[in-house]
Amino acid sequence: MLKLSARQKREVYSVSNLILHLAIFVILLLTLNSCTQAEEAPAANCGTLATVKDLTGLDGCGFVFELDNGTRLEPYMPAPNNTTGEKSPLQNFTLIDGQRVSIAYTPRNDISSVCMAGTIVEVTCLHTVVASAGN
Repeated sequence: MLKLSARQKREVYSVSNLILHLAIFVILLLTLNSCTQAEEAPAANCGTLATVKDLTGLDGCGFVFELDNGTRLEPYMPAPNNTTGEKSPLQNFTLIDGQRVSIAYTPRNDISSVCMAGTIVEVTCLHTVVASAGN
């Protein structure tokens, strides 16, 4: 067995401590670098991902949904159904510019709009898409 002086023991300890800290730093750096923001998959009945856009600066416009392919949808909010009590998913939902959502919709060709920024649709399903950390 080797006999080390106190000075040599301190040097060995310092070097091994430095190597340990360096290894921890590299592992931490690689772990943090590999994390990305991933969107949750849309709900099965709300299968279309979109981004909420605030177009209130344009005449007659408000919030629209912009699909990932660039198509814009103007949401139409019908009056609540008095017989069934059904409400539009938009009635209890606060839209925020830049918000990612998952929607389902039905085109409404029987309605016109002053905004004319996109296709008018009746939203049948609406959920916020939460960004989650993925590897």
